[in-house]
Amino acid sequence: MTSKKHTNKRETADWIAAALVFVIGAPLVGFGVIAFIGGERERAVSPVRAMLGAQAYASWQRGEEQPQHYLGNDRTAPDFELPMADGSTWRLSDHRGRVVVLNFWTVTCQPCMEEMPSLLELSQILEGRDDIELVTISVDTDWDTAHSAVPANSSMTVLLDPEREVVNGQFGTRLFPETWVIDGDGVIRLRVDGRQDWSSALALDVFETYL
Repeated sequence: MTSKKHTNKRETADWIAAALVFVIGAPLVGFGVIAFIGGERERAVSPVRAMLGAQAYASWQRGEEQPQHYLGNDRTAPDFELPMADGSTWRLSDHRGRVVVLNFWTVTCQPCMEEMPSLLELSQILEGRDDIELVTISVDTDWDTAHSAVPANSSMTVLLDPEREVVNGQFGTRLFPETWVIDGDGVIRLRVDGRQDWSSALALDVFETYL
């Protein structure tokens, strides 16, 4: 009889210990999961924050309008088509499923010309990839002018918009260079104003954030 009482006491003690482990451990597991998710989210956004700058990124998080740059996921890029040098037509909606990096430029823009070598290098880095596509749009008057900055045999896709119907009329761009990142669903995720080093590892990390 005494042995049975001791057994019951041990079972009760074991049950209480298990309950305490659950009560104490469950919140810790929950906190661990939350911390992990937060860490993954932080890792994902860190390239974007580094590119935009901590102040601009913090301002965006507070919901404030940014005079420079754009970061979001609630605007669909306007569809458009523009000519390529070979006479064919390039249409944005034909490239769904890819992250499309759009860069607007002109040879009369000094920062554009300073940025161009990094874009040419980026086009070589992305060559052979089918998930990220670099497309630049020149607002210069003719192909000869555009090709004075981008060789005709470059692997970079170049479109011409001399009337600025797309660059200004649909995207509202007036100052160059300006770069837009559009995800595979056609949603504008990022706009970066001004010259950047697009051949850097940071830039590629930013693009891959939206795959």
